Amino acid sequence: MRYIRVLLISLVCALAMLPARAAWAAVAVNIVEPLTSRRYDQAVHVRAEVSSTLQVARVLAQLGGGSALLTNTGGPIYEADISVFGVPHGEHVLTVTATDVAGASASAQRAVFIDARPTVQILAPKHEIVAHPMLRVAASCVDDHPEDCLVQVFADIQDGTRTTVELARGTPAVDTVVDLSAFDGKPIDLRFGAVDIWTSQRLRGPRVYVEASPLLTAVDEVPGRILDFDASRILFVTPEMQLAVLDRSTRAITPFMTVPYPYRFDDSLRAFLTRTGAVMEVPVLPDGSNRSPAVYEWRDGALLRLAEHGVIASVSGDYMAYSGAGTYLRNLASGTDELVLGTALEPFNFDVAQNGLLTYADPRSWLYKHMAGTSTLLVRSGDKITRPATDGLNVVFTKHIQDNVYQTLVVTPSGEVPLGVAPLPPPGGTETAAYQIHDGYIAFLQGTFRSEQVWLRTPTGEKHQLSFFATASRLADPPGRRGHGGISDAGEVMFLNPPRRYLGAPGAAPRDISSQLGHARWFDGAWYVVIGNTLFLVDDGSSGAGGEGGSGGGAGGAGSFAGDVISFAGDGDAVQVGSFDGHGGAGGAGASSPGARAGTSVDISSTGVGGADSGVSSSAEVASSEPPVGEPPMAGGCAVAARRPGLDVVVLATLALAMAARARARRASGLEPPKLSQARDVDRDLRFMHGRCPHIQSIVARPDARGYSTVPRRGADDACEDEDDPGSSRCAGLHAGRVQRRGDATERAHRAHAADRPDRHDGSDRPYTARG
Repeated sequence: MRYIRVLLISLVCALAMLPARAAWAAVAVNIVEPLTSRRYDQAVHVRAEVSSTLQVARVLAQLGGGSALLTNTGGPIYEADISVFGVPHGEHVLTVTATDVAGASASAQRAVFIDARPTVQILAPKHEIVAHPMLRVAASCVDDHPEDCLVQVFADIQDGTRTTVELARGTPAVDTVVDLSAFDGKPIDLRFGAVDIWTSQRLRGPRVYVEASPLLTAVDEVPGRILDFDASRILFVTPEMQLAVLDRSTRAITPFMTVPYPYRFDDSLRAFLTRTGAVMEVPVLPDGSNRSPAVYEWRDGALLRLAEHGVIASVSGDYMAYSGAGTYLRNLASGTDELVLGTALEPFNFDVAQNGLLTYADPRSWLYKHMAGTSTLLVRSGDKITRPATDGLNVVFTKHIQDNVYQTLVVTPSGEVPLGVAPLPPPGGTETAAYQIHDGYIAFLQGTFRSEQVWLRTPTGEKHQLSFFATASRLADPPGRRGHGGISDAGEVMFLNPPRRYLGAPGAAPRDISSQLGHARWFDGAWYVVIGNTLFLVDDGSSGAGGEGGSGGGAGGAGSFAGDVISFAGDGDAVQVGSFDGHGGAGGAGASSPGARAGTSVDISSTGVGGADSGVSSSAEVASSEPPVGEPPMAGGCAVAARRPGLDVVVLATLALAMAARARARRASGLEPPKLSQARDVDRDLRFMHGRCPHIQSIVARPDARGYSTVPRRGADDACEDEDDPGSSRCAGLHAGRVQRRGDATERAHRAHAADRPDRHDGSDRPYTARG
């Protein structure tokens, strides 16, 4: 019994002490972070202060179904990050619970607002695309609360200074077409932004090139930047730096090599299509002082390394000139190499033609040609010789004559023939060239420093100045094709007068083709322009197909024509009258505007005249005489007529046909009396022409059985200046011309109309009276 009594007393004492022990082992939690004023998108950093009588066993944070154990970082502080992945948008409760070794615990709570950072999914455009000039932009917001997400599209324009313009915006997505014609000729970088109530984010988008020229027609595009093309394939590099070939008929894409990270395939590297695949330079890790890329050939599906460190000078037909341990000529058809020189030359010191003729300047600056295994010395000079180029017929090179000035020469059987003096462009540059050579034609620069103009030497040795601008013109090299690709089979030359690209030919004003973006190339009988991921075919005027409004083949480009355009549907004519500003092209008349069945387009600002729907520009025949050397083309159709005898008669006679056809269309529609419509149309056009062409004082309107026909009458002060004999019968006839009306019927029509419409004919303004 005594033992039982002792146990009962001990139990009562223990029970009495329990409340005191619980108070002694108390646990407390205070949340220091996160703050209630912040919103969280990825992870919440939890920082709590824990106090406990006994040792703390663990501290646990719980948020939205997720949890994380906090770590003691010193003293009473416990910290950890808890992920909010999958936690929905809105306010949630964060709970932090601390437990001691005795099992006692305490908790604290805090409200946390979860708002994931928005981002953008870019749907359009593609990288390196061309806006022509319209561009589709499409993007959607990726957010946990998309109804509050705004998508913005910005364009960064680098034009000396950086300018940012907002193109479009939408909630929660944007999909629209924007007009970028205000940025014609400029590359722009797109940026996409997403903004919700609390946070925002911007992503770098693709690069876009803006080209608004109506003379360029897109014929193909690839998912990357075009490096080379032929009739059936396109070689390109993707944004991920993967080289690939597109089959233009099947649309199959074959990737064959990836540029090693972190290198990029830029314009300083060369790549060409070949009969059996492609050849290219690919960046590799530098080997000591040798930082040259490696030279590869992708041949029949196999990748071959031709040189560990080397460069490709050029590829023409089935031949490639490249350097590695030495300088080689490779037959791409057979896959064999010939060692030409034991020294590795720089890429701008040798070139190869389609027939396998290789020309090079050795380290002594001696110029050679190499054919069928034999090298022949062409020029030995004490001056520095560089940049030789050949078309298989001629060899052109530059010779240093003074600081930053080189002389362009051509080697002929009779010796060296100087062509021009021009500063040498940077050897590794791809934007400009000292000369172009093709099929016996040589385009070169001539003039004083920074005012050089483009000249052409024909196969017969004649020289013609092609450009006459106040600022310097320059020739352009397609990437990797130094000295080639810029002259057509007929001797037309594609050149630049920044910021525009022009097509020049002897005896004709340069035609404005496009902006200077990308590069132009003559290939397989046509002109092409490559910009970014797009291959364009150039309407060079040879087909006569005109743009809207009947601009006609070879007509001036955007900004080259100042005047009025009047278009008529049905059987009417489109008459275009204006002045040439020196930057547009000259060409013949082409097809009429859309909707016209048999219309005629007449552009008297051009030097050529074409028939209705003729499809052929006749500017070559009309403008056959070449202006004197150094004399710029005279601006305007009137000036052209003043310089070229008889041309004003041809042009204005063609205008008369258009006027007569327009009058017939108005009479057929019943809009006004026949005689009155004739008088009004003739009067308006004659007065307009008199204002445009002051050297033509009046126009003789001679009636025929169907209406008015016109011939020009020269002013007395001109004294028929274009005639060898001012007293000739032709001059006398022109000076004696007078405006002739079609009898009293026309006057009666005027009086009748004035009686019906006194407000239109009040005496102070006589718009319907034909005057000389």
